[in-house]
Amino acid sequence: MSDTHVITSFLGLQSHRVVRWKRHHKSWIELWLEYDGNTYRCPECGQSFRRYYDRPWVRLRDLDISRHRVYVWMSRYRVRCPQCGVRRVESRIARHHARCTRRFERWLFTLTKSMPVKDVSELARIDWRTVKDAEIRYIVGLLRKRDLNGITDLGIDEVSEKKGHRYLTLVTDTVKRRVIWVGRGRDRAVLKQFFKWFGKKRTRRIRCVVIDMHDPYELEIRKRCPRAALIYDHFHVIKPLSMAIDDIRRRLQSELPPAGRRYLKGSRYLLLRNRENLTAKQHIRLQDLLRLPANETLNAAYILKEDLRVIFRRQAPKQARAELRDWKHRVRESKIPELLKYVQMLDRRRFGILNFFKHRKTNGLSEGFNNVVKTIKKSAYGFHDWQYFRLKIICNCGKLEHGSIDRD
Repeated sequence: MSDTHVITSFLGLQSHRVVRWKRHHKSWIELWLEYDGNTYRCPECGQSFRRYYDRPWVRLRDLDISRHRVYVWMSRYRVRCPQCGVRRVESRIARHHARCTRRFERWLFTLTKSMPVKDVSELARIDWRTVKDAEIRYIVGLLRKRDLNGITDLGIDEVSEKKGHRYLTLVTDTVKRRVIWVGRGRDRAVLKQFFKWFGKKRTRRIRCVVIDMHDPYELEIRKRCPRAALIYDHFHVIKPLSMAIDDIRRRLQSELPPAGRRYLKGSRYLLLRNRENLTAKQHIRLQDLLRLPANETLNAAYILKEDLRVIFRRQAPKQARAELRDWKHRVRESKIPELLKYVQMLDRRRFGILNFFKHRKTNGLSEGFNNVVKTIKKSAYGFHDWQYFRLKIICNCGKLEHGSIDRD
């Protein structure tokens, strides 16, 4: 068996064979490949031809062999199709305009999921721009295979991009728990871009959308998905109540004489944290604080806050709605200004809140995705290429299917 046959067998090339090879200075190897087939398919219409139009040669980087850099020379075949004109034939070795083989791209992509681009470029001994371009091509290839037709439930939330109120809008498939789209900003125009990209046919299938009570989101959703159930994420419903509790604490503290203010000093964390997350020592301190006669209003507000959290955990929609009505009645009887204002907000947004009890959908995924975004930014010391940053987020949070690094 000739050495070229041995190399071909070793590399596992299914559609090409090695016809010549050369080793240079004990550091890199060149291989010349020939196509093993006898037909050439038009990539547009799929028609096969016995002859090709031309075949310019290109040099591509391939996986290393024993720390030797490997470069392969191969022909880029083109066919003259009567229907489509001159078209480049699809190759199993490399993508169009690529400077490296598909399997080398796959290897680089695997490394970039856990390493900065700069470190990958040093390990692979190639320019960092080549690493970035290869990763982008690979992710775009995965996105083309992604199936979006069965999506019925959406989650829309913002995550922080930079300090100074810079946000990204993440659109998630809450059933498959994946990010499907990322936009810059958090205004109505961003969601308009999403629905334009998503398409009218898919939009008509949307059954419910979870948001965080952000008005620009709500306006665009009601316009594009009038039949979909709009659901407010329960975390964002309860969050304003925690802020109201803190406002009550500050108001009561300002009304106390200087000597009495020390009892409320350092109590903010105790009041805002969920009761089940308090330590035994913190729980005792909180009880002592709420027992004080001066804190009767604060005690009533705290009990109402915890009771509302219990209501949102109810599994039976009918029971939850009845308990929410009773809870609002108790707030009105308490006549606490900060809580009365909160109840007014609940009344204005009652449909989105009641839909939560029916569908039990949340945007809890967003917190985890927020951490992933921070990790991506940290690994690259900040991204200046917005489209690249966007692709990285979708790749890491989108559950894109990709196989292992195979041999061809």
